[in-house]
Amino acid sequence: MKTYKLYILGLMLLGTLTTRAQSSIDQVLRSIETNNKSLQANTKMTDAQKLEAQTGKFLANPSVEWEQMWGNRNNPGSEYTLTVKQSLDFPTTYSNKNKLANLKANTIGFQSAAYRQQLLLNAKQTCIEIIYLRKQKSLLDERLANAETMFALYKKRFESGDANQLELNKIQLELLNAQNQSRLNKAALTAAEEQLRNLNGGKPITFDATDYPAGEELINFDQLQAAFMDADPNLKSLTGNQEIANREVKLSRSLTLPKFDVGYKRNAASDHVASNGFMVGVSIPLFENKNTVKKAKAQAEFATASLEDNRLNLKTNLQQLYQQAEALQISRADYAKVLEQQRNIELLNKALNAGQLSVIDYFTELSTIYDSHQSYLDVEKEYHSILAQLYQYKL
Repeated sequence: MKTYKLYILGLMLLGTLTTRAQSSIDQVLRSIETNNKSLQANTKMTDAQKLEAQTGKFLANPSVEWEQMWGNRNNPGSEYTLTVKQSLDFPTTYSNKNKLANLKANTIGFQSAAYRQQLLLNAKQTCIEIIYLRKQKSLLDERLANAETMFALYKKRFESGDANQLELNKIQLELLNAQNQSRLNKAALTAAEEQLRNLNGGKPITFDATDYPAGEELINFDQLQAAFMDADPNLKSLTGNQEIANREVKLSRSLTLPKFDVGYKRNAASDHVASNGFMVGVSIPLFENKNTVKKAKAQAEFATASLEDNRLNLKTNLQQLYQQAEALQISRADYAKVLEQQRNIELLNKALNAGQLSVIDYFTELSTIYDSHQSYLDVEKEYHSILAQLYQYKL
């Protein structure tokens, strides 16, 4: 009869397996980063948006005008006028436009980085789910094998008159439950592996890890929070939006200053008499940009408030995740300690066969063991899932 394998923290001490798991997840993430269709499309869109952000910083197009006039019978000659003109904003406008374009390009880059990070976090969470389901499969395989063995044994006992129908029914129900759980686990594992393949652009991907990454443990909260907020692309994007809004205020102010037109003009007649000159004009924006500065200031205030609100929410979320991770870390250690002291399945089977346990007591003990190990697997998975969220800034 097979010995029941305890799924406790001791399994994580297998350094070779855990190192392999870490390496395997990293390799999966790099593959997904290369092959994911959404990331590829997002990269091209980001490049296009960065180019678009640069289009507004250049001079307006110059204008060229040609005017041809003909005479009449009394004055058969003709003349023409050539005018070349360039419109110019106030000099500070171009500096503000250039800085604004660079800020927009940087912010677009941060938004793209945030999209990438979220997608890779989803991929890592999928890897964690697959590892969890594989661990659960090992537990369920043991449960199914034990149930099959016990059912075969009690079926023979029933046929020989050494067991009653009630005992056989209970063991048969345990077998059915084990079979059902195994089927559900297989379906969930297949779905998770398919999801990982889809994230990899539909290309086959190898991921055979059976344990969680090694070396991922909680660090000091202040240190974690500082590192997270310093690297978080979403926060950088919001900071960029604030800087853009402040620069928009300066640009709006510069647009209220006079604009200039400079140009060259040539007049010539058919008698080859020509005149050349230049032209200068000033546009005084008395009406066109009314309230634009006020609007820009309001948008800047909104961007600042949004940044502060999101920064506060991020700190709160990090604190909550960290506290959950601390609680799960304690629970994980407690489960490991208790599970080491529990009676394993082999001892329960021996006690049942020797008549030291009734079938009811046997199933009570058996359910406690299975439920405890399943709870341990759930705690372990949730712990690593939260760690992935806390350390997503490293992706």
